[in-house]
Amino acid sequence: MVERIELGNGLILEIWDYSRKIAGDRWLVGFLAQVGIKPTKEDFSSEIYFQKFVEKTDGYLYYRYDKKRTFVPESEVVKIYQNLRENFLKAVLPYLQTEQFKERLLSTEVAKFEKKIDWELYLENKEREEDLLEAQYKDKEIF
Repeated sequence: MVERIELGNGLILEIWDYSRKIAGDRWLVGFLAQVGIKPTKEDFSSEIYFQKFVEKTDGYLYYRYDKKRTFVPESEVVKIYQNLRENFLKAVLPYLQTEQFKERLLSTEVAKFEKKIDWELYLENKEREEDLLEAQYKDKEIF
């Protein structure tokens, strides 16, 4: 992490530089900006989803913006990274600072997480059903 920006709405924007050399004098220039929000039990539609969230995550929901450029000459790495950073801040920072941002991120990401859990539970149930059917018909002859 190269920078932390405290936003007007109490959230913190983290800016990461994951640039690295990939071949010879060519680089991958990587820019990541993220805002983490720690949801509460009340943000989820049921306590079961919240428990799954605590089990499966680090306890945060994230807004992430990731931009990369590949095969950048070493001499242009700093310039390209600065352009990515400046363009992001110019375009997105005003939105991230709004009071509604936290609410919108929570509702969107919680809904996505709950759908993901529903899908995982559905798949687990299907696997159990398949195992039961397999055990039930294992020794039967089918004509």
